[in-house]
Amino acid sequence: MKTWTLIITAALGMLTAAGLTSCKSTDTSDKPAVAAKDDKKNDDKAKAEAEVPVDLSFLLSMDFAEAKTLSAQSTEMAPFYKIAADSVDITKTTPEGTPKRVRGKGKVFIEMNFLVPAKALCQEILVSEDEVILRGKPILQRGLTTIEGVDDTTVFYMYGTRLRVIGAHRITRMGQLIGGRTDLGLPILGAWSEAPNPLLPPLTEGTVPDSVRNELMQAAEAEAIHQQTRAKFGPADAPKTPEPAKVDPKAKPTSEKPDPKAKPTDIKDKKGKTEPPPATPPEKKGFFSRFRSEPKNA
Repeated sequence: MKTWTLIITAALGMLTAAGLTSCKSTDTSDKPAVAAKDDKKNDDKAKAEAEVPVDLSFLLSMDFAEAKTLSAQSTEMAPFYKIAADSVDITKTTPEGTPKRVRGKGKVFIEMNFLVPAKALCQEILVSEDEVILRGKPILQRGLTTIEGVDDTTVFYMYGTRLRVIGAHRITRMGQLIGGRTDLGLPILGAWSEAPNPLLPPLTEGTVPDSVRNELMQAAEAEAIHQQTRAKFGPADAPKTPEPAKVDPKAKPTSEKPDPKAKPTDIKDKKGKTEPPPATPPEKKGFFSRFRSEPKNA
């Protein structure tokens, strides 16, 4: 009896060990399949997120306070500029410590508080006292106009309130920004959909050609001189139209025709001077009368 008990116990032990081994091998074989499945789900999710267009209408509707919550760093350049970006580097300051030259990179937002406010998004920005240089699919909204750069190398150069676009760009309506597509079916690219292009050289003042900078500077100086002249002397007066001569309704109308009863010597000109009577013009002969003989007097 003891022998059978030992045999049964040994058999049960062997079956238990075999079951555990099979379960372990099954679990080990399933782990790579589960990991591959999870990786595929993550890739599909990332791809789907990349295909969703960035809501540029929302980004351009933000103010500086909202942009600061979405950005790692921010700064203000009084009195016009407020900048928020992934990285903000103040390269020059005034003696009082106020930023005088600022460089921003990665998901840049700038608010410009001019007479007509403006907002812009880009991948890189360089701001000084009078100049704003945007690069990397920049998009600018000012008033009812929205201008979008369509390439990483597109540059928006602003001298004061004047704008010059260098590179490929297009004008976009706000309704298109919400839909994420243009009338031609082209996607709205948007500066915040990608990172700055690492192959481009550093953004400096030399990125803008001197001819463009000089043209905008001369236009701004001419406008400043015009405004100073206007403030000092007032607006230019329009040429006055001469007023028509007043006619006395009681005055009798005067006739310029000469009196038929007057003698020729009595005819006077408008200044009152007597004129000699006009000479009688010689009689003109016809062409054929020249060949006729004149009758002799008897």
